[in-house]
Amino acid sequence: MLRRPERDTPAPTVVMAMFAGFLCASGFVGLMAVVMPGILLMLLAFAGFVLLFVAQYFLWGRWLFRYVVEKERLREASNNSRTT
Repeated sequence: MLRRPERDTPAPTVVMAMFAGFLCASGFVGLMAVVMPGILLMLLAFAGFVLLFVAQYFLWGRWLFRYVVEKERLREASNNSRTT
């Protein structure tokens, strides 16, 4: 029976696909910038929105969620101590 060789590191296919997609998108944007020079400003605005959503995700999803969970745990602990 043939066995597949075991790897410690995963195949870099995802990184290669992302790089190829980035190259294709960059080429497409370059061609669009020749035809329509305002596209670069639109892309800058789009990047600003993406950055805003990423910052919101890390602010609420990572940092403030732990803060809210801790406050809720403390409130439940104080409610339990009052009822007993």
